[in-house]
Amino acid sequence: MWTLQNFGNHTGAPLSSMSIVDMPGVGLNFVSGSLPAFNNSAGVTYDIRYRVAGSSAWRTYTTGVNASAPFTFSLPQNGSIHYTEIRFDFGPVPVNFAQGNTITLNFVAGNNAPNNMLVNHFIVMRGGNETPGQSPYTPIVVPPPTPGSGNNLIPNGNGNGYIELDDNDVPLGEWIWRDSNGWVFIELPDTNIPLGFLPQTGIMDHALWLAAALFIAMSASLGTLSYMKAKKRKRGGNA
Repeated sequence: MWTLQNFGNHTGAPLSSMSIVDMPGVGLNFVSGSLPAFNNSAGVTYDIRYRVAGSSAWRTYTTGVNASAPFTFSLPQNGSIHYTEIRFDFGPVPVNFAQGNTITLNFVAGNNAPNNMLVNHFIVMRGGNETPGQSPYTPIVVPPPTPGSGNNLIPNGNGNGYIELDDNDVPLGEWIWRDSNGWVFIELPDTNIPLGFLPQTGIMDHALWLAAALFIAMSASLGTLSYMKAKKRKRGGNA
C-alpha cells in the first residue's frame, strides 16, 4: 500500500487544470485505489486514466467523478500486470483544493523488481508546472529468499515467491513472502519414505515421536515395542 500526499493546490491562485500521475516501478502491480472527498472541491470533477506496460496508449477507466465524495476503484490484476501510470486528471480547481488530503494505492509485488527494490513515485501537474509528490523514489527493500547452498530458485507462478530446486532440479520447497514474517520456507513432504516408516508430520520432538510409536504399536497389539529415532530430513535427500 502506498499513500500519495502533498498534491493540493498551494499556488495561491485557481488553476485551469491539475493532474496527479503515479508511476509505479517494475515489480509493483497496481490493484486498487481509494480517493477521499477532497477538501475545497465544490464543483470539481476528475477522470481516471492509465497505461499498461508495452503500450503508450492512455486508457480511460472513468470520467466525471465527483471530487466531493470518496471514490474507490480497481483494475484487472492477475499478479503480473504492470500498470506503468495511473493518472487523475482534474478540471479547474480553486485555491487550496485538496490541501491535506491523501490518496491510497494498493499493489501486489511481483518477482521482477530490479535488485529486489520496490519503487513508487508520482508527480503533480498544476497548470504548466510539474513537481514531484511527497517522498518520491522511496524504495521498500524486499530481501531475497535464502536458498540452500548450491540450490536454484524459480518463480512459483503466483507472484509471491519462489520454488527452490536442488542440484538435480528436484523441488525442495517453496519460499513465500509474508509481510509480517519476511520470507518463509515451506518444505515439500518427502515422497521417498518407505511403507512402514513413521510419516513426517512436522513433529521433531523425540518424546512426541516415541509416544506416537508406542501408540501405533499398542494399537496393533504388538508383543514387542520398537522405537526408531527420527532423522532430520536433509534437503535433496531421503529421510
